[in-house]
Amino acid sequence: MTPDILQSGDLGGQCAVVRYIMVVDDDDESARETKSVLDHAGFEAKIFKDGGQVHGSLTLDRPDLVLLTLILPGESGFEICEHLKKQDRFLPVVIYSEIELEAAQNLASKLGADGYITRPCEPKTLVTTIREVAKVVWDRQADEREGKEKGEIRFRCKCGHRMKEKLEYRGKIVTCSQCQTMVQVPERSVHPMIVKLADAATATALNDPMRFLSVKCQHCETFYKLFSADLEKARTCPKCQKRQVGALSIIGAPLSRAALASSLRVLRILTGKLKGKKLMLPDYEITLGSDRSCQLKQTGEGIASKHCTLKPTPLGILINDLGSQAGTFIDNERITGEVLLEPGGLLKVGSMTFRLVGQNRDVNSTTFYNPKQAKVQEEADRQGVALFLSDKPTADEAADVIQAHWDIVRKKAAMQNEADASDE
Repeated sequence: MTPDILQSGDLGGQCAVVRYIMVVDDDDESARETKSVLDHAGFEAKIFKDGGQVHGSLTLDRPDLVLLTLILPGESGFEICEHLKKQDRFLPVVIYSEIELEAAQNLASKLGADGYITRPCEPKTLVTTIREVAKVVWDRQADEREGKEKGEIRFRCKCGHRMKEKLEYRGKIVTCSQCQTMVQVPERSVHPMIVKLADAATATALNDPMRFLSVKCQHCETFYKLFSADLEKARTCPKCQKRQVGALSIIGAPLSRAALASSLRVLRILTGKLKGKKLMLPDYEITLGSDRSCQLKQTGEGIASKHCTLKPTPLGILINDLGSQAGTFIDNERITGEVLLEPGGLLKVGSMTFRLVGQNRDVNSTTFYNPKQAKVQEEADRQGVALFLSDKPTADEAADVIQAHWDIVRKKAAMQNEADASDE
């Protein structure tokens, strides 16, 4: 089939051509399905599994468009998008993801994405949106080359001060006249991102957060993916083949922190010598107590030899006191029988106190900004101002969005399983 020629505006006798599409997706089945659709439509699609492959290929063979998923090992799709747009703001980038959150769309827009499609979607919708995005970006580039592009970029500093810069200053660093901090001018604010959303409740596939847990090698400082629950295997770096000692580190890997929090298997210690440390539970029931036979051995005042059991579930950790004299407490209330420790909840066992890392989000939520910020955002939208209040690094902001997706979808799935069980 011939390349997909887009008859947009004329520019020196040329027109937009979409031939080579870079598909960035580490899920083999999903990537093959997408490639099949694109190949059938006459495009030449190549699959890339992560940011390293994308950046390495980009200088050798520039694609006509990048189709990018968001949840990837290591560098997220948000970060890849930001990198691509800094290199070439006229390279069309379309996000293709299961994440429906408004917060994800807002962040993608902030980082310069030209389109956002939630999946699953019809092949026709995917192909049509690719053509539409390519045309819009081509026309934008033509306008700039011919000196037709007018306007300004309007945005706010994190202090709330309104700022306005000429288009040629996008991507550059300027000083806020209000708080005197350095602010990067957004790449775009005057061009809307094309959004195509799947039907409600269709995009419910759950990407297991633990697939994206990476640890940092203590010897060569390489981040490598924790493929297996086998701790011995995880302690050997695949690059330098040296064994890790002590605790495995995820420092510098925001997506890994999000994955751990979404797993609902991490307890933060709030008391004693290990205050501030975190414990990661296995995905099966264990016993906590002072006895050597306990999988989670804890010593201290009031802790019985076999004090309680802990069983991770999609909604939290089921805690069952084993008849201890001092008792087991959840959120300062003594429990009897099996009780659920929810995300953010407190667990007290003798002199030890733990908090379950994670958030208990509303399953109907599309965004997770606080009400005050939402009101400010609504007013900014009414005035046509791009409001980028977050001062977090992109990697941290991306991890927040992806964690919210995992949390909400996990909770939806758990609630549905409970409903199905009650119907039987």
